[in-house]
Amino acid sequence: MDYRRRVAVITGASSGIGRQVALDFAARGASVVLVARRAEMLADVARACVAAGGTALSLAGDVAAEGFVEDAVARALAEFGRLDVVVNNAGIPKHKQFFDVTPRDVEYTLRVNLVAPARLIVAALPAMLRQGEGWVVNVSSVAGKLPPPREAVYAASKFGLTGLTEGLWLDLEGSNVHAAVIHVGPIDTEIWQKTDEPTAFHGHKSPPSAVSRAIFRAIERRKHEVWVPGRMRLAWWLRICLPGVFRSGAARWDPVPREAIQAARDRASDGRAAARE
Repeated sequence: MDYRRRVAVITGASSGIGRQVALDFAARGASVVLVARRAEMLADVARACVAAGGTALSLAGDVAAEGFVEDAVARALAEFGRLDVVVNNAGIPKHKQFFDVTPRDVEYTLRVNLVAPARLIVAALPAMLRQGEGWVVNVSSVAGKLPPPREAVYAASKFGLTGLTEGLWLDLEGSNVHAAVIHVGPIDTEIWQKTDEPTAFHGHKSPPSAVSRAIFRAIERRKHEVWVPGRMRLAWWLRICLPGVFRSGAARWDPVPREAIQAARDRASDGRAAARE
């Protein structure tokens, strides 16, 4: 596939997976529209993309902000005149005992991980239809197939993103706009330093380049879903075929501490007492 006339919008492009994907598009001669919150880091990625042989436009902002992703599409079209690929990569973790989850946690996680990608696709689709082709790649998570302990809200957002993509497979049929989802397992990025609570996972983490390769494989071979690493699919089959075994194993791997439950009960009791007063 010749990427030299292609334009790709990549969210979460300031570091990790997004940065690697942007550099790999640029190295193929594509124009990249880089979207992320951290302006200085985004500018560094833009310079690296130009050095790699591409053209870059950086747009700093929060994908959850009203109108931001729509403006990013408008800026991309104004600058380059077309839009070929959307890579919805921006996301936030939410690793937290559900007893401690707040309404703000729920709302913002869903806005970043699910609502913003959906709105970006809606905004980009008319340009792709005018061109007669396009690609939408949603970077989801294995958590969108297998909910880990202490990640109910995060899993909900990723289940939603995966479901959105699977719906697009049907709704975009015949349009020549291809939708793909990447089920990402443990990847060596800074997201592990951004969790609310320490994680139980201490195993191998794949490099961001593994996800980037999966994205290009999905685009070039028109694959609908790719697992990174591929062995994670086996865990999903275990969840489907032996759900009780999956739940038992997950509970033993990262159990809910009794003190967390008791603390939640104490807070609930205090709340009832305050309400009666």
